[in-house]
Amino acid sequence: MPGLTGPEWVKDSGLPLSEGGFIRGGEYCQVPGSDKVYVAGDSGSFPGPDWMPKQGHMADLQAKVAAHNLLCSLSGKPPEDKFRAELICIVDTLDSGIVIYRDTKRALLLPSSVIWYWMKRLFESLYLYKYRR
Repeated sequence: MPGLTGPEWVKDSGLPLSEGGFIRGGEYCQVPGSDKVYVAGDSGSFPGPDWMPKQGHMADLQAKVAAHNLLCSLSGKPPEDKFRAELICIVDTLDSGIVIYRDTKRALLLPSSVIWYWMKRLFESLYLYKYRR
């Protein structure tokens, strides 16, 4: 997200935008003032802690909530699920890795280890496999 500004195409979308130009999303990922419109991932601006990341893992969490809540809305029910703010990553130092985890209750930093490096490589392979086949 260069400059941490929203995508160019949303400026003329008519959707409510944050100061940075991202689509506003609420705690249920619903776009305020829009019926059956949800947002997830980097295009959205969400309530939460100031450390909340824009990363693939967070987008996955938001997408699951947005899809579930959209199905609720299409069935005439109110949205049910809220996403959780969570940062999890393994920093790759080329020959080792450092695990960083944070949520609203705890923060964790594990020491550098070659094990984390190989775990990250394995996770990336398994995660991307479903998209590459």
